[in-house]
Amino acid sequence: MYLIYASKLDRDVLNGCNIFIIISVDTLRKILRSLVLAALITAVAASAAIAVVTGPVFAEDGFGYTDIPVRQMRLTRRIYDAEGNELYRANGYGRIKVDVQNLHDYTQNAFIAIEDARFYSHDGFDVRRIAAAAVKDLLSFSAKEGASTITQQLVKNVWLTPEKTLSRKIKELSYARKLEETATKKEILGMYLNSLYFGDGIYGIANAAKRFFDKSAEQLTIGESAMLAAIINNPGAYNPYRHNTAAEKRKRLVLSRMLDMGFISKKEFEDASPITPLSNKRINDGLFVSYSLNESGNEIYTDYSSSAQSALTCALETAQIPDDVTVAAVVVNSRTERIVAAASNTYEDLSDIRRQPGSTIKPLVCYAPALDDGIISPVTPLLDEPVKFGSYSPRNYLGRYYGWATATECLSRSLNVPAVKLLNIIGVDNAKRYASKYGLNFSENDKGLAIALGGTEKGENLLTMARAYCKFASYNTVAVKKETAYLINSMLGECARTGTAKALASVANVAAKTGTVGEDAGNTDAYCIAYNPGYVVAVWAGNKNGYLPDGVTGGTLPAYICAETLKRPVFDSGAFEKPDTVVDIDINADELYKKHKVVRADTETLPKDRITAEFSIYNMPDGSADEDLFFGDYENFRVIDGFVD
Repeated sequence: MYLIYASKLDRDVLNGCNIFIIISVDTLRKILRSLVLAALITAVAASAAIAVVTGPVFAEDGFGYTDIPVRQMRLTRRIYDAEGNELYRANGYGRIKVDVQNLHDYTQNAFIAIEDARFYSHDGFDVRRIAAAAVKDLLSFSAKEGASTITQQLVKNVWLTPEKTLSRKIKELSYARKLEETATKKEILGMYLNSLYFGDGIYGIANAAKRFFDKSAEQLTIGESAMLAAIINNPGAYNPYRHNTAAEKRKRLVLSRMLDMGFISKKEFEDASPITPLSNKRINDGLFVSYSLNESGNEIYTDYSSSAQSALTCALETAQIPDDVTVAAVVVNSRTERIVAAASNTYEDLSDIRRQPGSTIKPLVCYAPALDDGIISPVTPLLDEPVKFGSYSPRNYLGRYYGWATATECLSRSLNVPAVKLLNIIGVDNAKRYASKYGLNFSENDKGLAIALGGTEKGENLLTMARAYCKFASYNTVAVKKETAYLINSMLGECARTGTAKALASVANVAAKTGTVGEDAGNTDAYCIAYNPGYVVAVWAGNKNGYLPDGVTGGTLPAYICAETLKRPVFDSGAFEKPDTVVDIDINADELYKKHKVVRADTETLPKDRITAEFSIYNMPDGSADEDLFFGDYENFRVIDGFVD
């Protein structure tokens, strides 16, 4: 008896001829027996290798095994709210810790059923499973069969790199055995579930349960547990939002394994098999945890407020955020500088990123120092015009220039040229000295006038910027004089009423500054930082891999979110208190608008020619004033080009 096998080979090689290969059944059987024998030999060799590399001689060295990851996962960091109540527990890697004992048995068993059926009986690796996988791979001429236990997967994820080499696999086996010697099975399972990656920046079962089902991990149903166990095999292919059919198919595979192993009943299997509803919540409140865990210490006290968090989350939910835009928002108590709330539209950890802050830096390094040093008052005329500082030519947004304008008007319109002129007078080193008092961190290479527009080498963190503005809101005299802080608040109040942050015009007792970073091809970052005496809200919108959609600037999406947040009653903090060191003085409007001078009104100045303005008692106008402050030689400045607001 013969088996006839025909195949059509490459026509370019054999000119379209068909080749027929005739193989006897006896020959075929010999081939199959040889393959099976080779597979068995491979399996035995694999088992022998396991025995050798995990034996006592090798175990003494452990291939460089360290228990640091275990200590980090066992470490507990606690986050407390404003009332001192514990909110979250996290491990040393910043992952929210769920006590495995508090999870339903079926939640634990869903992962065991699909990932490691003999989890409770092996010592870190499953010889039977490795041998079976080796046989299947050999017979199928592939290397697709996985044989890693839960312990091995944990080791691979936490201890080792993802490279696929023999040496890494040997380490994985050795480390798995070491781990099993020092931790209980339940502890290993808990570490595993708290470190799993579910795609889209989602780490740990707590975050996954919140993202996909908007509930705690302790509340998961059988179907939801099976869905999460299904995702981890391939988070991209089994993302239930993007590939629901594939995810549901694998979920049912998980359920069938659970049924076969006696983890669930037939009725529970049938009840959990229909499509599992997903949460439609788009906003991630977990950014609060990420920001909090960036603080030092294992006992982290915040000013978290559930009502404030709800208000911020709602503001992001109602905002029409384009699909290709990432948004992060944080609320800080202006007096304590502790975080109150935070949210984003992604589960990626944004708490550590540093971006160019754009014009949100102008009050900090240009206007506040100039006020503090008595160089300007809020009504000092500044000339907004095209100008060159050596090779550096700052330009305004859309190339528009407004001529003479008061310092308040320049700041509220976010004009670039006056800000750079002020920094030129103040001096970069002096401005950096002020910046350090706000908590900003410039590099040694930040030596040019472009820092007036946020052009810094390393950028800045959103929470750091929010805390810098706390110094104004709370009249922090360590950073600037009390009257300086009040005057900045007053100037930025005008920005919120009529300037680039006018989206907040309907919000009472608020000051705000916007910022937009970009280039000729488009904008990359947009900010709004808005505040009242009690709270600072900072919002960033960006696209780390490209440009923002047309029309997204600091004054649009970020300003909207700030307004929607601060209008909530929970943030009502009253008006900024006017210090005794700030006084109202009438100045001569004719001198201001026609001669560009700040001159105190005298007895002969008519009422129609008087303007009342606020001044620090340490910097009040007299009967005369100097001409424009900003003539001079600008040839001796090193600058950083390329930043436009």
